[in-house]
Amino acid sequence: MIVPLFGSSDQTHLTNYSGDKKEWPVYLSPGNIDSTIRSKPSNLASILVALLPIPPKYHFKGHGKTTAVKEQQIHNPEVLRKVYEVLFRPLDALFNTGKLMLCVDGRMRQCYPVICAWTADYFENIHLHSIKQPNCPVCEAPKLSFGEWNSSSWQLRDYRLYFQTMILATQGDETERREARQHLEDRAVGSSEGIFWNMKCLSPTTIIVPDIPHTIYLAMLKHSMDRETSFLEQHSRIDKFNQLWEMMPTYPGFARFNKPSGQVMEWSGKEMKALGREIVSVFAATHLNPSASQRIPFTEALLCVKNLVYFHLMAQYRYHTEATIEYIVNSLDEFHCHKDVFSRFRASKSTMKVSEALKMQLTLDKQEERESHPAWNNLSAAAKRRHVDEDTMQIESEIAQHLVDKSDFNFVKMHLLNHFSDHIHQLGNLLNVSSELPEKAMMDLKQVY
Repeated sequence: MIVPLFGSSDQTHLTNYSGDKKEWPVYLSPGNIDSTIRSKPSNLASILVALLPIPPKYHFKGHGKTTAVKEQQIHNPEVLRKVYEVLFRPLDALFNTGKLMLCVDGRMRQCYPVICAWTADYFENIHLHSIKQPNCPVCEAPKLSFGEWNSSSWQLRDYRLYFQTMILATQGDETERREARQHLEDRAVGSSEGIFWNMKCLSPTTIIVPDIPHTIYLAMLKHSMDRETSFLEQHSRIDKFNQLWEMMPTYPGFARFNKPSGQVMEWSGKEMKALGREIVSVFAATHLNPSASQRIPFTEALLCVKNLVYFHLMAQYRYHTEATIEYIVNSLDEFHCHKDVFSRFRASKSTMKVSEALKMQLTLDKQEERESHPAWNNLSAAAKRRHVDEDTMQIESEIAQHLVDKSDFNFVKMHLLNHFSDHIHQLGNLLNVSSELPEKAMMDLKQVY
């Protein structure tokens, strides 16, 4: 009988006093425990297995600094891999032989423990699986496709194959080594062996699971809030939004906001959950009575925000059917269809500088073109203002199109949403593998410190 285990790890910051102190706990938990029980640290559903060693900082100086740093970068993951190897050696031994265990029905069965899921944030996952940032640890999709809705078109990562290829890259002949290194390089695989690549006691197809708090709340919803604020400022609706934002009534389980969204310096988990429940209603009320030119962008923006919120709420259902999974997929599809309304607000700083320079140049060109026209001096003041306003509108339209053309949504947290439905098919629901569970368990360690 297979005994599923859920593991988790997360390097967390403790304090800046007396140096920046960190801890790196590893937890294990049986996989057949309900999330309502697992989420309470007092139930001890998750057991602290180890505190991993924190790699030292790079403090090399003088001649040979670059070489020493590279050696340290190679040494750190190797030490971590050895620690994990010692840690899970008993589970690896039981993978072949199994162990007689007493089950809840009173019978003894031959059990084989398998780690079915490992809860970690994005940066922890790429570190554990030796994938270069900012690539996807689940599939081999290139960075330029991260803003697209195409999860099924890319090959899933095969870490067992990576392990065999890395061996070939060091032990084969010259041609085999070169081809193996190129194979790994093309797939953004790091130079060191991944932590779990050669372990028997885990399921390689389900080991990486979605991280709702960091992917949804601290990434997508927070980024969405920033884009929506810029969108509202462009259409002179931000004051109305802040007014409605602060007017939301209290409700059991709902964290009411007491200040405008722009004044929130750091979003807590409770505030992000409240944001996910509140944003659609406030955003819709802010867009009432649009002008003729605002009607289309307002509709597109509301559909984009609504489908992102629907996606994240349905992804957290405790029970799923094929119908609910189809709703999740359709919501994500609709989100991608309407997200371009926020494209110009995804522009980088360099793109913004180029746009400002382009705007100045176009303004000067239009001014020179107007003043060089023979009939310009004969026009009335009202006619001149009308021509200037028309040119200004044309320039604004060209700058907006330039920002849209030079902006994209190619960041990895956007791409990771594509894999949520597949993980729900594999695991049944995502609440049992949420990173909120180890975060709560780590509170006791932080209080002790």
